[in-house]
Amino acid sequence: MHPLRERILSGATCTHLRTKGMFVAGHDGPPPEVTHAPDTAAFWCVKSGWAGGPDGLPANLERCARGRECFRSDVEV
Repeated sequence: MHPLRERILSGATCTHLRTKGMFVAGHDGPPPEVTHAPDTAAFWCVKSGWAGGPDGLPANLERCARGRECFRSDVEV
């Protein structure tokens, strides 16, 4: 499973965050030895449709977390 998908399913990252590595056909993310999203990954928010969230701040692993106004998760903590 792609590392970002794991973070979303665990509730650590917003459900709206995406990166193209999540959609590569026939491959579910980086090779097994890579345990993190690559530093060169381009992220976007599906809610806003661009590289920033609805609040105007960047969409990325560090910022799309609990506490942000636009954060959404299906996981109760």
